[in-house]
Amino acid sequence: MIAIKKVGIFGGSFDPIHLGHVHLISELSKRTNFDEFVVVPAGQPWQKNPVASKFDRLEMTKLALQDLPVRISDVEVKRSGNSYAIDTVNELKSEFDPCQIVWIAGSDIVSQLHTWHHIEELAQLVKFLIVKRPNSKIDTTQIPNFINFTEIEIAALDISATQVRSAIAAQGDIGELIPDKVAEFIKSKGLYGAA
Repeated sequence: MIAIKKVGIFGGSFDPIHLGHVHLISELSKRTNFDEFVVVPAGQPWQKNPVASKFDRLEMTKLALQDLPVRISDVEVKRSGNSYAIDTVNELKSEFDPCQIVWIAGSDIVSQLHTWHHIEELAQLVKFLIVKRPNSKIDTTQIPNFINFTEIEIAALDISATQVRSAIAAQGDIGELIPDKVAEFIKSKGLYGAA
């Protein structure tokens, strides 16, 4: 009998990846029972325009997560055009089959799920794991009823990529915001206005 792998996928623009992301991914790796935990930097996010190139964001993600038991996938970076979860799932599914895929998402996307490209098809292929902050409530009325989801509560660090980019552009202290290796990479490439 062939074992069915449980594969967790966590996607993001990671522009740049910061300690909040690292903390969340670390906690998820400890508290879930995925056979494979795949982190996927978006190639071209369809709902936003990244500042750094997809290749730089991939490299920063690798640097930030190199000590965690996760696999960094370049599946979206290699693909041209907009990055859609459905395409990523189909590509990774063929790699891991037979598998059960869990798409990990923050509670901030709950109100946007209905706008995702081919969401009904995606919902047939994956189960969603919605990460919520302690003492917060997810408005489940905003989640389409065809979506299978569970919730996990993780205390997140209060850091945003926008905050990090602003601090870098202002030549501010980013030591508490991003991993040292990512800071060195940003400085070496002059990203986000780094001097």
